[in-house]
Amino acid sequence: MSHIRIENLSKMYLGRRSKPRSLHDPAEQSGDNVLVLDDVNIVIEEGEMVCILGPSGCGKSTLLRIVAGFEFPSSGAVFVGNQPVRGPSAQSIFVFQHSGLFPWMTVAQNVGLGLRHVKAEEAKQRIQDHIEMVELDGFEDYYPHQLSGGMQRRVELARALALNPELLIMDEPFSGLDFLTHMKMREEVVNMHEFIRKTMVMVTHDIDDALIMGDRIVVFSGRPATVKLVHKLDFPRPRDFERNPELSRLRSEIFLMLGVPYAV
Repeated sequence: MSHIRIENLSKMYLGRRSKPRSLHDPAEQSGDNVLVLDDVNIVIEEGEMVCILGPSGCGKSTLLRIVAGFEFPSSGAVFVGNQPVRGPSAQSIFVFQHSGLFPWMTVAQNVGLGLRHVKAEEAKQRIQDHIEMVELDGFEDYYPHQLSGGMQRRVELARALALNPELLIMDEPFSGLDFLTHMKMREEVVNMHEFIRKTMVMVTHDIDDALIMGDRIVVFSGRPATVKLVHKLDFPRPRDFERNPELSRLRSEIFLMLGVPYAV
C-alpha cells in the first residue's frame, strides 16, 4: 500500500507580474516565477525509512507537502500504492516542523484526536499503547506546556502512529530540540521504525541523522532541486562513524556534495 513513486515531478511557484527593473531582468519580466523542483524521480519501497537531504530552501519541504497531497505539482505525479495522490489521505500522516499539539488538550486527548470514529474501548487501548510506545506512560493527564520539547515531539509521534497510517511524513521532526534530546529522539524514532516497519519519509538538514536513521538517503541539489544522489544504506544498526570507515567516507562525500569543505 505504501510503496511510493515520484515521477518526473516539477514544481514552479508563479509570482506576480510586475514592472521590470530593466530590460535585462528576466526574473521580473517573467513575473518572478520560481522553479523549486525540477524533474524529480524517486522510488520508496514499502516499509523503508527514507531521509531527504539538501541545502536550505531547495524544495525538500515542498516535496513532502506534494507527497502528502497538501500541494500539487506543476508537472509529473506522485503515486502511493499505485494510486495517484490527488489530495490529503487518512493513510498518510504529516508531522510538521513545529509543535501541532493543542494546548488545551491533555497528552491522552491529543494522542486520541483522530480516533473519534473508533469504538471507545478500542480507542482507549490504542491511546495507551502508543503513549507507552513513546515512553510517556504516567503523563496521560499532563498538558503540552507541562512537557519538555522532546516529550511534546513524542506525543506528536504517538498521535500520528495511533492512526495506524501506511505512510508517516516528517518535516525536520527534531528542529528546536537541545542536543541530548535530539539524540534521544533520533534513537527512539529508529527503534519505533524497526518495530512497526511503516513507510517513513523524513526531511532533515542533519547529515548524521540521515545516515544513522535511514534505510536510504536522497540528496538534493540547490534550487531548483534535482536528485544528486540516491544511496541505499546497508550498514548494520546501531551505526557508528568511528567504527565504520565506509559510513564515515560516505558522510564526508555528502558534506562535499552539499558544499561543506569537510565533515566535523
